[in-house]
Amino acid sequence: MDVALLIARLLLALVFVVAAIAKLADRAGSRQAIADFGVPVSLTGPLGIFLPLAELAVAVALIPSVTAWWGALGALALLLLFAAGIGINLALGRRPDCHCFGQLHSAPAGWSTIARNGVLAAVAGFVLWQGYEEAGPGGFSWLGSLTTAQLVLLIVGLVVLVLLMAQWWVLMHLLRQNGRLLVRLEALESGTLRVVRSCL
Repeated sequence: MDVALLIARLLLALVFVVAAIAKLADRAGSRQAIADFGVPVSLTGPLGIFLPLAELAVAVALIPSVTAWWGALGALALLLLFAAGIGINLALGRRPDCHCFGQLHSAPAGWSTIARNGVLAAVAGFVLWQGYEEAGPGGFSWLGSLTTAQLVLLIVGLVVLVLLMAQWWVLMHLLRQNGRLLVRLEALESGTLRVVRSCL
């Protein structure tokens, strides 16, 4: 059970870290998404900062076993809040862009978004249910048992992973930029063709 609790906590922490960093990297998009969900514009600025910071706090709290239960409680509260906001908007016939993972993944909110939040809420509920007395081993307690060679391999692997993620992020931005350039070029060409035809 300890291993299952640790995996559940690390999964939740990873999801919340990625979501928080992606939102902080695209604060304008995050503020717009919050406004699209019906939040007053005067609150979108503070919430655009508070929400990713709350997600980071939850992720950090999930790692050590002594704070994991509180981290799971925070995760469950945020996930239920997100699901309620999406549900209310769907009931009103609106499908705002969820912007859950910033520019990494952004799509109109729907029942699949609620289902994803439900699965993550169930994982948080599992940690709450099983982890009140003991939430499993600490997230980094296993590092102490690594040899020097294993630790070096782990660090190299993490550096490679970060570099691959950065490369993917740059590639996605280049593809988006090229897409916009192609649309502009096509509009320019069609406008030039109209001018040529009108001159003939």
